[in-house]
Amino acid sequence: MADTPKGRLLPLLGPDPNTPRDVRLVGRYALGVEWQDGHSSIYPFDYLRGECRCGECQARAAGASSLPEPQTWPIEINKAGSGLRVRWQDEHVTTFEGARLRTLCRCATCTTQSR
Repeated sequence: MADTPKGRLLPLLGPDPNTPRDVRLVGRYALGVEWQDGHSSIYPFDYLRGECRCGECQARAAGASSLPEPQTWPIEINKAGSGLRVRWQDEHVTTFEGARLRTLCRCATCTTQSR
């Protein structure tokens, strides 16, 4: 067995549960994500756009920006590492790391566990 450098973590056994297995449209206004552990999440597009952490979007949310309202319709969704990259109609791009996207799940199971 090879030596493991001090402080370095061993790789996960099995797939990372915070990595999307499948991504699909749910109805006309939401994105469905099936996770590696079989859990499923549904994210309305306007909710996802509202969760963008970039400075421009945060300033808009705080009322400190004169920029127009963001477009909440995605025109492109791609896997990006363990997460997703969403390009919106107004050409803005939001990247969600898998672990963060998973914490945004608002299903009954996840919201009950977080209390």
